Amino acid sequence: MPTKTKIAQADILADVLKGRREFYLALAGFYFKPLTQEQIDAMAGTDFTEFAADEPMLADGFNDITRFLRKRNTGTRQTLAVDFTSSFGGTEAYQGRVAVPYASVYLSEEGLLSRAPRAEVFKVFSRNLLRVTDTSTPDDHLSFMLEFLSIMSGRAAEAIQDGQAADARHCLEESRDFINHHILTWFMDFATLANRFFETRFYRGVLKVTEGYLRLDLQTIDDLLEALNE
Repeated sequence: MPTKTKIAQADILADVLKGRREFYLALAGFYFKPLTQEQIDAMAGTDFTEFAADEPMLADGFNDITRFLRKRNTGTRQTLAVDFTSSFGGTEAYQGRVAVPYASVYLSEEGLLSRAPRAEVFKVFSRNLLRVTDTSTPDDHLSFMLEFLSIMSGRAAEAIQDGQAADARHCLEESRDFINHHILTWFMDFATLANRFFETRFYRGVLKVTEGYLRLDLQTIDDLLEALNE
């Protein structure tokens, strides 16, 4: 029978994982479509200080977002929509390149959509009994990849609460490998290109927050795995 101490530790680990789940889901939304007015207003009223304590890039990114939103006005939503479409939407180009958030564009020799990186991501999703329902968008879109990390974190939390430590470890190890092999291998190239198109600092902040969180999360995963092995 598990002791009260182990039950308490399991609850703490599950809470951390649920926090990761929500954060990754929020990040995924930034890259899928322009923000609504409701989302902008909600972010403007959020204190991001607690999220930025352990990672300088996170702090810098949240500072960019916060300072931009302090000056929001009736044109802010449209301004951010233009930034989104010119970069993530691929409506503008720099030296013939567009900053769309697909792994294939940065990892394939042709620099085109739906190349080998897309197939590799599809295999990971399939192995974990997941599939993208939006068949018009390739699996290696960054939004889907971040959503995958959110789902795996939620599964790990459920596994811990059910006493299935091995299942939780699988989800965490799968997530760690996915970050290292399928996101960080191209994210910085994507961010460098995308930053050429932004007129505001908001999405520059989003890119910093994303990279900072991914790098911080690798350490978080190692800490969680160590705790599960105790």
